Amino acid sequence: MPVRHLATALLVLGLTACSAGLGRSSDAADATQPTELLARLPAAKGEVDQIVWNLSGEPDTLFPPNAATYGGGQVLGNLCDTLLKSDADFRLTPGLATFEQVDPHTLVYKVRDGVKFWNGDPLTAEDVAYSMNRAKDPSSLVSYIYQNVKSIKAAGDEVTVKFSTPDELFNHEMASIAGMVMQKTYAEQAGKNLGAPSGGVMCSGPFKLDSWKSGDSITLSRNDAYWDSERRALAKSVKFTFVTDSTALTQALNAGEIDGAYEISPSAVPALRSSKAGRLVFGPSMQTTGLAVARPDGPLRNVKLRQAFQTLIDREALAKVVFNGAATPGYTSLSSTTWPNDQKQVYQEAYQPFVKERSFDVAKAKALVAESGYQGQELVLAIRSGDDSGSRTAQLVQQQAKAAGITIKISPLPPLAFDQAGYDPTKRQGLDLLLGGSFNVAQDPLEPLGFTLLPGQAYNYTGYDNAEVTKLLTEARQTFDPAERARMIVAAQQLYEPDSALIPLVENSTITFLNHRLSGAITAFSYWTMPQMAFVGAAG
Repeated sequence: MPVRHLATALLVLGLTACSAGLGRSSDAADATQPTELLARLPAAKGEVDQIVWNLSGEPDTLFPPNAATYGGGQVLGNLCDTLLKSDADFRLTPGLATFEQVDPHTLVYKVRDGVKFWNGDPLTAEDVAYSMNRAKDPSSLVSYIYQNVKSIKAAGDEVTVKFSTPDELFNHEMASIAGMVMQKTYAEQAGKNLGAPSGGVMCSGPFKLDSWKSGDSITLSRNDAYWDSERRALAKSVKFTFVTDSTALTQALNAGEIDGAYEISPSAVPALRSSKAGRLVFGPSMQTTGLAVARPDGPLRNVKLRQAFQTLIDREALAKVVFNGAATPGYTSLSSTTWPNDQKQVYQEAYQPFVKERSFDVAKAKALVAESGYQGQELVLAIRSGDDSGSRTAQLVQQQAKAAGITIKISPLPPLAFDQAGYDPTKRQGLDLLLGGSFNVAQDPLEPLGFTLLPGQAYNYTGYDNAEVTKLLTEARQTFDPAERARMIVAAQQLYEPDSALIPLVENSTITFLNHRLSGAITAFSYWTMPQMAFVGAAG
């Protein structure tokens, strides 16, 4: 995930549009223009032998609790089942388990009978508890989700989770990589190679991991013994490629060499909009693009200088020109797509003052730069190499920063190094800003805010520590009343936004391309928490 991978980690641009998109007819889909948000293309009509699908970058791991990148999470969505399933409207349904909130401090998961791992061994409560405890470990990128968990214990076919304090967020995250289940025996035998090309993973999903050729591809084969009849795969095999150059990917899609891809660069929209090989679709999204202050020291430790960035960027022009309409301006670190549907008005009222305060104003930015005491030091802005839209965005930021008196050097990083910089501080040494995307897995503001604002979290790059903000967010997570929770979060927003180390730029749509020979693709960002390749099959 780019700026922050999981925050975090996913949000929907209007879940009503998402629901409507699920019912589109074939004719409507064929006539789709990228300005119309669709959550899913018409159901596939049959099986296919193989699908070649491109990832936005090679995963750095397939160990579920740490697979917080676009590619890693996408691949694992097809391999490893989660405790719960989440639909496009974030409604939870049983996955590998049913659940009961026994009391505010106790959740009990009853493990589904009849599920088997790819090797034929049955799924047990011990496997579930083991996987959850691995995710709970402080070394895990998703350990924040487990921060209030006191114990996880298996007995019979049940796993009991005890909380030190009530936690309204936890159960929603069990439909994400935080709730993925691996086989305990296999994981222990794999040791440090678990999730690596040499060790792989053992799960129960609709596809099995066949091979991972580092630097080339990951190949999956269909699990014909899969337990979930609604999500059985139509493709016998899926080959994931790792083309990171947007021009090369566009050429391969147009030539039919690659069947499809998510996270298409907005710069490729004009070339793919009229493609004869397939269709381009914009979908409801839980993604944002922004600038993240990369370290606690350096010139950007100065709040006034960070505030200058909030007003020196023309977000409207960026969304229109660079993102080709596949984005809308964003003005706070809390994206509007995280707002729970029943509390949107509360968040909207708190949001509007920031829109006014952070509208494009070079004169205001210059004044803030002068107040900051900035002396013209070069700020290093890291981008993902091969991403034309990222490069164009960085150039726009560079130009507009120069107009305000700020000097920026653009530093392209190899895709894997850029992904690692998102969660590893040693990879951010010498960098001042990261330009990239982030996403959430639940429509809950506490997910991104906790990952980026609470002390000690992986995506809190500047070491932000405000006792009152921590108190408000902690109490909000303990509160099951949505109105009261919204009040606390909005109160926290008033405190952290003036000091924010994140300069939001736009809220993105998910851009998907699919070859005409195929259909059934999930085109909303909900694909990331689903076995998305299982639904893709023959169009006719």
